[in-house]
Amino acid sequence: MHHVEPPGRPCGDRVLTAAQMRAADKVAIEQLGVPGIALMENASRHVAAAAAARTTRERTIGIVCGGGNNGGDGLGAARHLHAWGYPVEVLLARAPDSYAGDAAVNLETCRRAGVPMRRLDAPDTVELPVPRHYGLLLDALLGTGLTGEVRGAASTLIDWINAHGVPVVAVDIPSGLCSDTGRPLGKAVRAVETVTFAASKRGHWLYPGPTYVGRLNVVDIGMPTAALSRSEGPVGRLLGDRDLAPAFAPRPPDGHKGRQGHVYLLGGTLGRTGAIRMGADAALRAGAGLVTLGTTPQALHAVAGAVYEVMAEAALDLEPDALADRINARDAAVIGPGYPTDPGAGDTLLALWHRLAVPVVLDADGLNLVAGRLEALQDGPPHILTPHPGEAGRLLGCTAADVQSDRIGAVRALVEKSGGVVVLKGAHTLVAARGEEVFGICPDGNAGMATAGMGDVLAGLIGALLARGVAPLRAAAAAVVWHARAGDLVARRSTQNALLASDVIGALAAVERGEC
Repeated sequence: MHHVEPPGRPCGDRVLTAAQMRAADKVAIEQLGVPGIALMENASRHVAAAAAARTTRERTIGIVCGGGNNGGDGLGAARHLHAWGYPVEVLLARAPDSYAGDAAVNLETCRRAGVPMRRLDAPDTVELPVPRHYGLLLDALLGTGLTGEVRGAASTLIDWINAHGVPVVAVDIPSGLCSDTGRPLGKAVRAVETVTFAASKRGHWLYPGPTYVGRLNVVDIGMPTAALSRSEGPVGRLLGDRDLAPAFAPRPPDGHKGRQGHVYLLGGTLGRTGAIRMGADAALRAGAGLVTLGTTPQALHAVAGAVYEVMAEAALDLEPDALADRINARDAAVIGPGYPTDPGAGDTLLALWHRLAVPVVLDADGLNLVAGRLEALQDGPPHILTPHPGEAGRLLGCTAADVQSDRIGAVRALVEKSGGVVVLKGAHTLVAARGEEVFGICPDGNAGMATAGMGDVLAGLIGALLARGVAPLRAAAAAVVWHARAGDLVARRSTQNALLASDVIGALAAVERGEC
């Protein structure tokens, strides 16, 4: 019997670029005195544990090793698995004498331990083994430092790894996947699990990266926090439990509805009243003490009484001064769901904007109306913008595809232009704010949430937290996590295809109870 360590404990919530991770390695080794071979040994043991958990001793584990530190991690994992009694075969993608540094040390220890090895450094002339011979493959071919398109022998080996459906555990990043963008550099390995070290990388979270990564397992290899914390440039942080704390703060026992905040939602023109009604319902479920809807006289009958606990009034025909007085008498506002889009609506909205004093969530058509005039929002109230990629593209003067190709760049550009907090919706929603080097990445949520009304629910959640006194950045982060986890809970109980925005509202309480 041998003892296989479980995957390492969570290493924190940082999300780094390849350059930031290299800098952390350098600080750890050169300034803090951590031996590089010790980090590799810890990494390789975790990789071996992950592999052992996915196979049996009856099937051979094929371990494809490139020539860098990624290959060194694979060689170390091979030695551990061999010592634990698992049949392994190392497949060397480079000539043995080309391995250097810590990788060469692990190659030599494998030789001395009698680990079976096969050379594949000329795959165009060397006969590749049949992948079905293996019960599992370890991908230690290319690491996070890859920048150019995969070519030659590496390209052939990636095709071979993917060819026959043998499950793959990737070391650090699936070979061929850009660790900064999540995009294949020509082609990439498709893994069922990726074991990465000390911190996750942007490419693990930015699509299509997750479709190649599989289950992400971030393990502790003894990297000092001091090394990780010296990262230069924008650093990602996974949003999670601690971000929910402001949303779930207990109410004072002697509280009343006036102390729970009053949200004013502005929009809901005739034919599009569902958006503002869902936002109002979400705000109530998020703990707002009072909610008022301001809409057009024509739509008033459609929203009045639709949600019993909500007040409604005809307000969109008021002059900016009068309407601002109505909104400023509350604690927060949500502007945009079902907002008028007639000629001149953008000018009217900005005239109102400059008169507002309470924090505002600007969503949906409210965002479209300020396209080309985003900087004008800086002269106004504290605000949170909640664009989806199409709206973000209109705000930045580009396409949705441009936004999706660089979501982190897009959210930071929106922050700089608008001066507010920005929630860039989509798969793994991003949250960023001016003056903050750290941006948030939501690891929760699912494809079923790409449906009508989901953004209106999120806007209502954020508005409620603002009205309850939560600061804009914290309100945005809390609402994004709460919203995403409610969506995941509904999808598990039902299906993604059957998921409705109103279902998410109904699941908010279950998330607060800790049922997700």
